[in-house]
Amino acid sequence: MAGIFGMFDYTKEGPGIPKDAPPKSRFVIFFEVLGRKFWKIIRVNLMFGVFNIPAFLFLLIFAASYSHLFIPPEIPETDQLRYLLGGTVPLLSVFLCLPMITVGPAQAGMTYILRNFSREEHAFLWSDFIEHAKKNFKQSMIVGTINLFITVLVIVLINFYFRLPGSLLITAASTILIVIFVMFMMMSMYIYPMMVTFNLTIRQLYKNALSFAIMKLIPNLLILILCSALVIVSFYFNPVIGYILFIFITMALISFITNFYVYPKLDKYMIQPTLQKKEEEQVPVQDSL
Repeated sequence: MAGIFGMFDYTKEGPGIPKDAPPKSRFVIFFEVLGRKFWKIIRVNLMFGVFNIPAFLFLLIFAASYSHLFIPPEIPETDQLRYLLGGTVPLLSVFLCLPMITVGPAQAGMTYILRNFSREEHAFLWSDFIEHAKKNFKQSMIVGTINLFITVLVIVLINFYFRLPGSLLITAASTILIVIFVMFMMMSMYIYPMMVTFNLTIRQLYKNALSFAIMKLIPNLLILILCSALVIVSFYFNPVIGYILFIFITMALISFITNFYVYPKLDKYMIQPTLQKKEEEQVPVQDSL
């Protein structure tokens, strides 16, 4: 039986689409694709989670080793682990979902599949995941290392500034640092989709990502807030439920949302101009009479 008791069964023939039907909005298409690919997205999340165990272990070790950065001094020592698992680790998981702390090749493999889903194209889950993880291994490892280094550095610096005596200079410095990091998080939404779509250098990836982050500042910020909120809210009422969702769908769902949002921008500003330029180069120029 497809689906569950006939639900989520997208294999049945429908009435078809009238020829004169108006084009569907991206909002409607998003939920249609999400419904069709729901179980595959869960499988992608599980695959990504297995390959990202080192990243999650790093997150746990970092949170435990530098617990003084996250745990208020009034929390008893016996409750510190519960505090980390119930609040700090879920909050840091935002960086894994966006992605900031992640094993690069696994991120590249997942991004390729969910990018294809976002543009309503087929993808072979396992073979495409492995193929594009290998294909982008070097670049994704470099990007993953850069993002990890910047994320850890910013967390340490922000905590350092917040512990200093209050002053206008410290407030300004911490505010500027937070704004820069938010910009960097918005850049991270574009880096992996560009990596699996174009043949770009590391410098070009970050340069183009910065351009998109500035050019689409408000929409980027709204998507960033949405994705962060989905991760945080999933843990808010019951951390156990949050961890279950994290294992089965959260990471891939966030990636699907960001790819669905990002790809039309890449198509409009990078793919279409390139195709148009190639077409113009192929058209023979005729001498005017």
